[in-house]
Amino acid sequence: MPQTLRALDMDDHPQVEVLSEGVWSGNDYVPDRFPIWVKDQNVSVFGILEGDELIAICALELVPGTTIAWAEGLRVKEGHREKGLAKKLVQHIKGIADEHGVRTLWYATSSRNEPSMAVAERVGFRLADSVGYFRLYRPFPDHPKPSLSYIPLEVDSDRLYDILLNNPELVESTTIPMAWEFDFRSKEGLERLSEKTQFKVVFDGNGDALSLYCRVDRKRKEELTSAFTLFARDRSIFIDVLSRMIDEAASANADRAVFFLGPRATEWALASGYVTEEFVDRKFLLYEYNPAAESGA
Repeated sequence: MPQTLRALDMDDHPQVEVLSEGVWSGNDYVPDRFPIWVKDQNVSVFGILEGDELIAICALELVPGTTIAWAEGLRVKEGHREKGLAKKLVQHIKGIADEHGVRTLWYATSSRNEPSMAVAERVGFRLADSVGYFRLYRPFPDHPKPSLSYIPLEVDSDRLYDILLNNPELVESTTIPMAWEFDFRSKEGLERLSEKTQFKVVFDGNGDALSLYCRVDRKRKEELTSAFTLFARDRSIFIDVLSRMIDEAASANADRAVFFLGPRATEWALASGYVTEEFVDRKFLLYEYNPAAESGA
């Protein structure tokens, strides 16, 4: 049966729901996001149909005012996988991104999603960042009380930019994760991230930054997830901030807390006893593709 690659619209929503039934045991976010994508002028959603059946989907989201874009929501229907459909869609997304002058195309996935990683690598993406990742569920585990000696300070993006310049070892990479996304640790990137969250920094007595963290809440199907980002330079500060984040999740009445961690924090989390076997060595990955670099521009 012939296959067609085309832009999708709201008339395709029922088929998107059917396609996603076999993803994450029916808990895929794509059916909920699809109507938002279709209405957003910065998002283009494409699908591959076999006859009238939708068998693959992927979205391209342009970050306004930048040359950055995301490839997201890549899904292939059960019974049609390992047939090159994902590669075909991503190649198309890359072409559209190039037409829009995109210089940084990002794609994020779990280290447990080997087919997704393989597609990214086959079509020219490179691994740009890797962060630790684990979850806790309500009721949250017992944990130490946060110390009264440390008072996290809320900082805006300009202050945070200066802090990171003066404490470059606090965030080891050029990007910062936030709730299944990333952005650059540049002044502009921090401004974009600050529109979605409130950054907090813990300092020592000399004014050196010991930890950076933030939180974003997401609600889906009546369940609330608190997603935290945490970087730390000191193990005792890591334990203290982790306790604060667990308290924040409990106060928000979150059903789960998700943690995205810098390298040192990832190591300390594994030794904390909070990380279950499911999340040992699990990473959240950022892949990057630069259309201009490939074309030699």
